[in-house]
Amino acid sequence: MQKYQKALSVVLFILSAGILSATAQSPVFKQPADYNDYIVVEQTVIGKKIEAFTQSMAAEDFKTAKKQHAELVTQIEQSVKKIDAMPPYKGNTEFKKAAFELFVFYKMIIETDYLKIMQIAEKEGVNDKTFARINQIFVSVQRNEAVMYGAFNKAQTDFAKQFDMKISENELEKERRRQAADTLPAPK
Repeated sequence: MQKYQKALSVVLFILSAGILSATAQSPVFKQPADYNDYIVVEQTVIGKKIEAFTQSMAAEDFKTAKKQHAELVTQIEQSVKKIDAMPPYKGNTEFKKAAFELFVFYKMIIETDYLKIMQIAEKEGVNDKTFARINQIFVSVQRNEAVMYGAFNKAQTDFAKQFDMKISENELEKERRRQAADTLPAPK
């Protein structure tokens, strides 16, 4: 499976976010970069967990993949709550809205599509027949993700322009662009 995160949002380190209470409270953002970074950190945490899950699936380590899947769902739920609790930044609502919608999309695909892929691979193995089914699900996810990510990227770019921020591509985004290949094991 493709590594799903945008450059600014997929950094190979995780900043501890702590356990989120049922009533999420947003920090006060003094600078637009702080607001952007808050969203990016949440997406980074999700991205790192997606990457770990993907690696377990590629190794056909389904016991670990199931555990990581559950952790991923929990993380996304926490991140959705954090983003939802954020106030708009100086009247800009689009960036928060796009991040929220992207995270909800992640939750939906993890709970449905990734779960289905994991179940197929675990029960039937990855062979010519199942690989075609898995790939069909994956292609659908990629197509939908491109739309959601495009909206997020546009909102982030507009936010940066509105507040005169420079956004630069990090090494992970460059790597993401270089690696368009699926990391699922090839059919046996």
